[in-house]
Amino acid sequence: MLAFFWLLWYYCVDEKSRQHMNKSEKNILEPLGFDSKTEQAYRALIRLADAPAYRVAKESGIKRTTIYHVLENLVSQGLASAYTARGVRRYVAESPHKLKNFFEQKTILAERIIPLLLEETHKQGALFKLGFLEGKEALRGLSEEALEAKEKNILSIGSSRGLVAFLGGKYGYGKRRRERGIRTRALRLKGDEESTHSALTQIRFLPKTTELPGHILIFDNTVGVILFEGNGYGFVVRSKAFTRVMRSLFETLWQTAR
Repeated sequence: MLAFFWLLWYYCVDEKSRQHMNKSEKNILEPLGFDSKTEQAYRALIRLADAPAYRVAKESGIKRTTIYHVLENLVSQGLASAYTARGVRRYVAESPHKLKNFFEQKTILAERIIPLLLEETHKQGALFKLGFLEGKEALRGLSEEALEAKEKNILSIGSSRGLVAFLGGKYGYGKRRRERGIRTRALRLKGDEESTHSALTQIRFLPKTTELPGHILIFDNTVGVILFEGNGYGFVVRSKAFTRVMRSLFETLWQTAR
Protein backbone atom coordinates (compact mmCIF):
# COMPACT_ATOMS: atom_id res chain seq x y z
CA MET A 1 0.00 0.00 0.00
CA LEU A 2 2.83 2.38 0.88
CA ALA A 3 4.41 1.69 -2.48
CA PHE A 4 1.12 2.55 -4.20
CA PHE A 5 0.90 5.98 -2.53
CA TRP A 6 4.56 6.63 -3.28
CA LEU A 7 4.00 5.88 -6.97
CA LEU A 8 0.89 8.06 -6.98
CA TRP A 9 2.82 10.93 -5.38
CA TYR A 10 5.70 10.49 -7.84
CA TYR A 11 3.33 10.53 -10.81
CA CYS A 12 1.56 13.70 -9.59
CA VAL A 13 4.83 15.52 -8.97
CA ASP A 14 6.17 14.39 -12.32
CA GLU A 15 2.96 15.47 -14.06
CA LYS A 16 3.08 18.90 -12.43
CA SER A 17 6.71 19.27 -13.42
CA ARG A 18 5.91 18.30 -16.98
CA GLN A 19 3.03 20.80 -17.11
CA HIS A 20 5.27 23.50 -15.68
CA MET A 21 7.95 22.70 -18.25
CA ASN A 22 5.43 22.80 -21.09
CA LYS A 23 4.10 26.13 -19.84
CA SER A 24 7.52 27.69 -19.39
CA GLU A 25 8.73 26.39 -22.72
CA LYS A 26 5.63 27.32 -24.69
CA ASN A 27 6.35 28.67 -28.15
CA ILE A 28 10.08 27.94 -28.02
CA LEU A 29 10.03 27.66 -31.82
CA GLU A 30 8.39 31.05 -32.33
CA PRO A 31 11.75 32.85 -32.77
CA LEU A 32 12.40 30.46 -35.66
CA GLY A 33 9.26 31.62 -37.42
CA PHE A 34 6.85 28.83 -36.47
CA ASP A 35 3.31 29.79 -35.48
CA SER A 36 1.80 28.34 -32.30
CA LYS A 37 -0.32 25.67 -34.04
CA THR A 38 2.62 24.37 -36.05
CA GLU A 39 4.75 24.18 -32.93
CA GLN A 40 2.02 22.48 -30.88
CA ALA A 41 1.45 19.88 -33.58
CA TYR A 42 5.16 19.23 -34.10
CA ARG A 43 5.91 18.85 -30.40
CA ALA A 44 2.84 16.64 -29.90
CA LEU A 45 3.96 14.44 -32.77
CA ILE A 46 7.45 14.19 -31.27
CA ARG A 47 5.90 12.91 -28.03
CA LEU A 48 3.67 10.45 -29.90
CA ALA A 49 6.36 9.47 -32.44
CA ASP A 50 3.83 7.84 -34.79
CA ALA A 51 0.12 8.63 -34.79
CA PRO A 52 -2.96 9.35 -36.90
CA ALA A 53 -4.23 12.91 -37.15
CA TYR A 54 -6.94 12.56 -34.50
CA ARG A 55 -4.38 11.47 -31.89
CA VAL A 56 -2.17 14.46 -32.70
CA ALA A 57 -5.23 16.74 -32.49
CA LYS A 58 -6.07 15.39 -29.03
CA GLU A 59 -2.46 15.63 -27.79
CA SER A 60 -1.92 19.17 -29.10
CA GLY A 61 -5.37 20.59 -28.39
CA ILE A 62 -5.81 21.62 -32.02
CA LYS A 63 -9.19 21.09 -33.69
CA ARG A 64 -9.37 18.07 -35.99
CA THR A 65 -10.60 20.29 -38.83
CA THR A 66 -7.33 22.22 -38.59
CA ILE A 67 -4.80 19.53 -37.68
CA TYR A 68 -4.72 17.93 -41.14
CA HIS A 69 -3.53 21.15 -42.76
CA VAL A 70 -0.92 21.72 -40.03
CA LEU A 71 0.43 18.17 -40.30
CA GLU A 72 0.65 18.30 -44.08
CA ASN A 73 2.54 21.57 -43.72
CA LEU A 74 5.03 19.82 -41.41
CA VAL A 75 5.44 17.08 -44.02
CA SER A 76 6.13 19.66 -46.75
CA GLN A 77 8.77 21.26 -44.50
CA GLY A 78 10.49 17.92 -43.96
CA LEU A 79 9.79 17.93 -40.22
CA ALA A 80 7.39 15.00 -40.46
CA SER A 81 6.62 12.15 -42.82
CA ALA A 82 3.36 10.35 -43.59
CA TYR A 83 2.23 6.91 -44.69
CA THR A 84 -1.04 5.00 -44.99
CA ALA A 85 -1.76 1.85 -42.98
CA ARG A 86 -5.10 0.01 -43.19
CA GLY A 87 -6.65 2.98 -44.92
CA VAL A 88 -5.57 5.45 -42.23
CA ARG A 89 -3.02 8.18 -42.87
CA ARG A 90 -0.45 8.26 -40.10
CA TYR A 91 2.24 10.80 -39.32
CA VAL A 92 5.76 10.28 -38.01
CA ALA A 93 7.86 13.00 -36.39
CA GLU A 94 11.29 13.51 -37.87
CA SER A 95 14.26 14.09 -35.58
CA PRO A 96 14.55 17.62 -34.13
CA HIS A 97 17.93 17.70 -35.89
CA LYS A 98 15.87 18.15 -39.06
CA LEU A 99 15.25 21.72 -37.91
CA LYS A 100 18.85 22.51 -38.75
CA ASN A 101 18.48 20.92 -42.20
CA PHE A 102 15.27 22.88 -42.71
CA PHE A 103 16.99 26.23 -42.12
CA GLU A 104 20.08 25.22 -44.10
CA GLN A 105 17.78 24.65 -47.07
CA LYS A 106 16.19 28.04 -46.43
CA THR A 107 19.66 29.62 -46.43
CA ILE A 108 20.52 27.99 -49.76
CA LEU A 109 17.22 29.20 -51.20
CA ALA A 110 17.84 32.72 -49.87
CA GLU A 111 21.28 32.78 -51.51
CA ARG A 112 19.61 31.97 -54.84
CA ILE A 113 16.88 34.55 -54.38
CA ILE A 114 19.06 37.46 -53.22
CA PRO A 115 20.65 38.09 -56.67
CA LEU A 116 17.17 38.20 -58.24
CA LEU A 117 15.98 40.72 -55.66
CA LEU A 118 19.12 42.79 -56.16
CA GLU A 119 18.35 42.93 -59.87
CA GLU A 120 14.96 44.41 -59.00
CA THR A 121 16.69 46.90 -56.70
CA HIS A 122 19.10 47.90 -59.46
CA LYS A 123 16.23 48.30 -61.91
CA GLN A 124 14.47 50.65 -59.53
CA GLY A 125 17.72 52.42 -58.69
CA ALA A 126 18.42 52.90 -62.39
CA LEU A 127 15.24 54.96 -62.76
CA PHE A 128 16.00 57.55 -60.11
CA LYS A 129 18.41 57.77 -57.22
CA LEU A 130 18.95 60.83 -55.06
CA GLY A 131 21.78 61.33 -52.59
CA PHE A 132 22.62 64.26 -50.35
CA LEU A 133 26.17 65.44 -49.80
CA GLU A 134 27.51 67.32 -46.80
CA GLY A 135 31.03 68.56 -46.18
CA LYS A 136 33.93 69.32 -48.47
CA GLU A 137 35.22 65.76 -48.49
CA ALA A 138 31.90 64.46 -49.83
CA LEU A 139 31.82 67.22 -52.45
CA ARG A 140 35.39 66.51 -53.46
CA GLY A 141 34.37 62.85 -53.84
CA LEU A 142 31.71 63.90 -56.35
CA SER A 143 34.24 65.80 -58.46
CA GLU A 144 36.58 62.80 -58.30
CA GLU A 145 33.75 60.54 -59.43
CA ALA A 146 33.36 62.69 -62.54
CA LEU A 147 36.93 61.71 -63.50
CA GLU A 148 35.64 58.13 -63.82
CA ALA A 149 33.06 59.13 -66.43
CA LYS A 150 32.52 56.20 -68.80
CA GLU A 151 31.50 58.50 -71.64
CA LYS A 152 34.71 60.55 -71.21
CA ASN A 153 32.66 63.71 -71.34
CA ILE A 154 31.81 66.21 -68.59
CA LEU A 155 29.52 69.23 -68.79
CA SER A 156 29.92 71.83 -66.06
CA ILE A 157 28.20 75.05 -65.07
CA GLY A 158 29.80 77.49 -62.66
CA SER A 159 33.14 78.90 -61.61
CA SER A 160 35.97 76.42 -61.90
CA ARG A 161 38.25 78.64 -59.84
CA GLY A 162 35.55 79.03 -57.22
CA LEU A 163 35.17 75.25 -57.02
CA VAL A 164 38.90 74.65 -56.58
CA ALA A 165 39.21 77.42 -54.00
CA PHE A 166 36.19 76.22 -52.03
CA LEU A 167 37.33 72.60 -51.93
CA GLY A 168 40.77 73.53 -50.66
CA GLY A 169 43.01 75.05 -53.30
CA LYS A 170 44.64 73.42 -56.29
CA TYR A 171 44.69 69.67 -56.35
CA GLY A 172 45.42 69.01 -60.02
CA TYR A 173 41.86 68.23 -61.07
CA GLY A 174 42.14 69.69 -64.58
CA LYS A 175 45.49 68.05 -65.20
CA ARG A 176 44.24 64.61 -64.18
CA ARG A 177 41.13 65.06 -66.33
CA ARG A 178 43.24 65.83 -69.38
CA GLU A 179 45.59 62.92 -68.67
CA ARG A 180 42.58 60.60 -68.74
CA GLY A 181 41.43 62.00 -72.07
CA ILE A 182 38.15 63.33 -70.70
CA ARG A 183 36.58 66.13 -72.70
CA THR A 184 34.71 68.95 -71.00
CA ARG A 185 32.47 71.79 -72.03
CA ALA A 186 32.18 74.43 -69.36
CA LEU A 187 29.78 77.32 -68.89
CA ARG A 188 31.68 79.70 -66.64
CA LEU A 189 31.35 83.12 -65.10
CA LYS A 190 33.21 86.14 -66.43
CA GLY A 191 36.79 86.32 -65.17
CA ASP A 192 37.08 82.54 -64.90
CA GLU A 193 39.21 81.99 -68.00
CA GLU A 194 41.12 78.74 -68.48
CA SER A 195 44.79 79.18 -67.62
CA THR A 196 45.83 76.10 -69.63
CA HIS A 197 44.57 75.72 -73.18
CA SER A 198 43.67 72.22 -74.31
CA ALA A 199 41.87 70.58 -77.22
CA LEU A 200 39.90 68.64 -74.60
CA THR A 201 38.39 71.80 -73.11
CA GLN A 202 35.73 74.14 -74.52
CA ILE A 203 34.64 77.18 -72.54
CA ARG A 204 31.85 79.70 -72.95
CA PHE A 205 30.82 82.43 -70.55
CA LEU A 206 27.46 83.13 -68.99
CA PRO A 207 26.09 86.71 -68.92
CA LYS A 208 27.73 89.11 -66.45
CA THR A 209 24.53 89.31 -64.44
CA THR A 210 24.60 85.58 -63.71
CA GLU A 211 24.91 84.68 -60.04
CA LEU A 212 25.81 81.08 -59.31
CA PRO A 213 27.21 80.39 -55.83
CA GLY A 214 27.91 76.80 -56.70
CA HIS A 215 28.89 74.33 -59.39
CA ILE A 216 26.99 71.78 -61.48
CA LEU A 217 28.57 68.66 -62.98
CA ILE A 218 26.83 66.54 -65.61
CA PHE A 219 28.36 63.22 -66.69
CA ASP A 220 27.09 59.81 -67.78
CA ASN A 221 23.63 59.51 -66.15
CA THR A 222 24.60 61.66 -63.18
CA VAL A 223 23.98 65.26 -62.20
CA GLY A 224 25.84 66.68 -59.20
CA VAL A 225 25.14 70.04 -57.59
CA ILE A 226 27.72 71.64 -55.27
CA LEU A 227 26.79 74.71 -53.22
CA PHE A 228 29.46 77.06 -51.87
CA GLU A 229 27.92 77.74 -48.50
CA GLY A 230 29.12 77.01 -44.98
CA ASN A 231 31.11 73.79 -44.94
CA GLY A 232 29.60 72.87 -48.28
CA TYR A 233 26.64 70.74 -49.22
CA GLY A 234 24.88 69.52 -52.32
CA PHE A 235 23.14 66.58 -53.90
CA VAL A 236 23.59 64.05 -56.67
CA VAL A 237 20.87 62.64 -58.93
CA ARG A 238 21.41 59.43 -60.86
CA SER A 239 18.72 59.25 -63.52
CA LYS A 240 18.74 58.97 -67.30
CA ALA A 241 15.64 61.15 -67.66
CA PHE A 242 16.83 63.88 -65.29
CA THR A 243 20.27 63.90 -66.89
CA ARG A 244 18.67 64.35 -70.33
CA VAL A 245 16.74 67.33 -68.99
CA MET A 246 19.91 68.89 -67.59
CA ARG A 247 21.84 68.21 -70.80
CA SER A 248 19.08 69.91 -72.78
CA LEU A 249 19.21 72.89 -70.43
CA PHE A 250 22.99 73.01 -70.79
CA GLU A 251 22.76 73.02 -74.59
CA THR A 252 20.26 75.89 -74.48
CA LEU A 253 22.58 77.91 -72.27
CA TRP A 254 25.55 76.94 -74.44
CA GLN A 255 23.87 78.40 -77.53
CA THR A 256 23.26 81.73 -75.81
CA ALA A 257 26.63 81.94 -74.04
CA ARG A 258 29.70 83.59 -75.60
